[in-house]
Amino acid sequence: MTILSQSLSFGLAVFFMLVGLVGVVIPMLPGTLLVWLTVLLYAILERANGFAAIDPLTFIVISLIAFVTGLADLWLPLVGAKASGSSRRALVFGVLGALAGTFLIPIPLLGTVIGYAAGILLGEYHKHRDWDRALRAGAGGVAGWGIATVLQLGGGLLILLLFVWQVLVYTG
Repeated sequence: MTILSQSLSFGLAVFFMLVGLVGVVIPMLPGTLLVWLTVLLYAILERANGFAAIDPLTFIVISLIAFVTGLADLWLPLVGAKASGSSRRALVFGVLGALAGTFLIPIPLLGTVIGYAAGILLGEYHKHRDWDRALRAGAGGVAGWGIATVLQLGGGLLILLLFVWQVLVYTG
């Protein structure tokens, strides 16, 4: 593999990882999954061409970071809503609201979060007929969603930094 092709593949990989980081904030783009897939593809292609910057241990660490942070948007909003007293019905309404909000309000992330909060609010009110309780549940769910986004962004940045460090140390 020539220095030019190594540089081009490295630059392309960093570009796709940056797109993945944008995808953490904009739900229509793949986020942490794209960052991880980029590292995987880079590692496979580099090994096929006799260049081995991404060692197995680094790839395992990157995979663990991607797994935990990549799934955070599935479990943290539920944990936040549950911690603030949401019922199962409210959580189901929240997921359905997030899906509806994503398509009905086409502003990236905003529609999803508004739909999620509205779903939890309506689901909790429907079950308990208490607006204060419903508002607390909705706020807890949105807080969990926000924390998940920050966690995913941090995980994606950490993966990017590990990747860049490994490649630069190997080629340096």
